[in-house]
Amino acid sequence: MTDMTARHEPPDHPGKSRQLVERLSLVLIDMGFPPMPARVWAALMTSNQPSSTPGDLGEVLGVSAAAISGAVRYLLQVSLIERDAVPGSRRQHYRVSVDLWADAFVTKQSALYQVSEVAAEGIRVLGEGTRGGDRMADLRDFFDFMAAEMPRMLADWRATRV
Repeated sequence: MTDMTARHEPPDHPGKSRQLVERLSLVLIDMGFPPMPARVWAALMTSNQPSSTPGDLGEVLGVSAAAISGAVRYLLQVSLIERDAVPGSRRQHYRVSVDLWADAFVTKQSALYQVSEVAAEGIRVLGEGTRGGDRMADLRDFFDFMAAEMPRMLADWRATRV
């Protein structure tokens, strides 16, 4: 085992962190994440290091650093990771935190309203009282509810972290 892999593994459970990364990434993939971003995010979440380079991540996942590149771009775009400035290093470093996960939900809250707007249009197009219109009404109501509850849920979550 290399030093880099050792730093990513719990000292009393060698090999278990790799299994955990794969298990967590499968859950994320089932939620709709692309596979490589799911694996990279899971590797960052399970790392004992404050940040990781693409080379670190490639070593942990058993893929080339180049294979990590697209996943990192995706994760940066959806605000689930961020760059980390490491003094004296020329390499890019990336980190993740639970707060980034919560912030990503806030960022995506506008998408909840967009789904609601499209569903409302669907009701107008399909007609109220039709099967399609009723499904659109349920969709609109659900997303309106989620959009209204999201700020309260996030405030409650942050209050538990203090």
